[in-house]
This record gives sequence, structure tokens and C-alpha cells, in this order.
Amino acid sequence: MKMKGWYEMNFPFFTCGGLFWWVDRYSYAGWRIQECIWTKRCRLLDPYRIRRATGKFNDCYQSLMTFVNDWEIPQPPKKAVVFLHGLYQGSGAFEKMARRFADDYEIMTFSYPMRRFDIAGTIMALNDFLNRRSDIEQLNFVATGIGGMILRCALAGNPEWAGKVGRSVFVAVGSRGYGQLKKYCKKKGFPWVFGKMNNLLIPEYVSLRVPQMSKEFAVIMGGKEDGKGVCPWLDGDNDGLLRVADARDKTAKADFLAMGRINLLLLTDDQVIELTRSFIKNGQFGTGKRIRTEQLMTNLWDN
Repeated sequence: MKMKGWYEMNFPFFTCGGLFWWVDRYSYAGWRIQECIWTKRCRLLDPYRIRRATGKFNDCYQSLMTFVNDWEIPQPPKKAVVFLHGLYQGSGAFEKMARRFADDYEIMTFSYPMRRFDIAGTIMALNDFLNRRSDIEQLNFVATGIGGMILRCALAGNPEWAGKVGRSVFVAVGSRGYGQLKKYCKKKGFPWVFGKMNNLLIPEYVSLRVPQMSKEFAVIMGGKEDGKGVCPWLDGDNDGLLRVADARDKTAKADFLAMGRINLLLLTDDQVIELTRSFIKNGQFGTGKRIRTEQLMTNLWDN
């Protein structure tokens, strides 16, 4: 009798949630079905990232429905918030923020192998992921890094789920690319470091090939509003990784500068979380600090 490989063993086992070789295919009430990009086998993860079943997609889906019935898992809300991570991140990046939305929205975190998938492959996987939840009435998004660019590209294709999109918040998204990377983008190692979607980091590619956001959205950035920013090696105000000028988007309904926040801490910052929740729910940030006067914002956009 042929022995099963370790990846075929069907018993509960703790996982990291799928950081490099897994793509999310389905999400329900915090449970996720993921597919391995190498073996094409699927696994079912519970909300605590414990593997509960493995096999083909239909096998994992049937196992999920069994858990839903046996454990009497409540039906999630008809409105959802979809979290899209950036490079070298996973669904865990939004763990704290997601808890603040859980009372009013279903939480859906879309994980994808950010270095292995190209733009077209990621959009196809996102479309498949969202189309499988035809019961959801409204889709809101919170994106960071290249996650915001992926959302812009996906919506440009007018997918089936586009009509359900409510509001979105971009947290530290390089809406104009990353200006500091222009001089490195032609280096041989650039695609290896940043993966097959490295074009989304290059300002020239973004300006020519990435469509504008077609739905209501807002922008949150880090920085210090002192003209220098966190990192002295980046020109102008910045959060340590992203320049404020590169994060600005003139089509956004509103934007805020998270004063003194660095890039790596934005998603766990209480003020940023509350601003994000306020915009998704009410369409405005509520109380907060505008980044610039309208005249200065116009000048920045024109540069």
C-alpha cells in the first residue's frame, strides 16, 4: 500500500496560514480553503490557522460544511471586509485590525504567493475567490502595499463582484509606485527580490499601465509632516519605506497623515484602525488631521 506524503495527512495541525506557497480559494466565517501552488492540493484552515482537512477543493468544502453544521457556526453578516496584504506579508498582518470589524462585517483575508504569482494570475485568483461567495451583498476592502494596486487592476476588468463593492481604504499603498526604486528596477536582482509583480513598484509602469481606482476610497499614510520624514535617505516626508508623495492619490475621497507612524506599525496602530473602520462604515474619517490644505495638495498632485 502506498504511503501518504506528509502533506496528505488528514489530521489537525497548526500552520502559518500560508505565506509563500498557498493561495486562498474560499473563505467563510473565518475558515479558509487554500490551494498549494506546487501540488494543487487544498487544505481547510479554521480561524486559528489549524488545518482541519486536506484533499481536493470539493473535499475541503464538504468538510467545512460539516464543521458549520456540527459546530453550529453562526451565519456571517452579508457585508464583508476583504483584506489585501502587500509584499512579504500574510493575512496575519491585519489580525488586530480585523478584530475591530468582526462585529459588523464578515472578515475575508485574501492570501496569495506574492513573489510567485504575476499580476494576471493574482487577479484571476482574486476573482475566483470573491465570485465563490455570491451570497455576500457588499464587499469593502482594506489594502496595503501592492494589495491596493492589485485591487485597482482587478476592478478595471469589471469582474462579476464589481457591483457589490462598497468602500475601500488604502493604508500605505504606493499609488504612484515607489520613487526610490527607479534607479534599481533594471538591476538583475530586482525581479528576484520583489517577485513577478515587481512592475507594480515602478512609477513609470504604474502611471501607464495601472488604472485609477474606480470606486469610493480613501488613503492613510505614515510620515511626520516635517519635510524630512522617518528615513533620511528618502526624499521628502516618508514613513520609512514609502514617500508621502508616492502614496497620494488625487482621486481619493479623503486622506490622512498618521503623524509619526512608521510603515511597519501602521496596520496595528489604534488611530489608523479607527480611521479605517470609520471610513468603511460611514464614508468619512470623522475626527482627524488632514495632511495638507487643498492648495498644497493640488501642487503636490501636479508635481
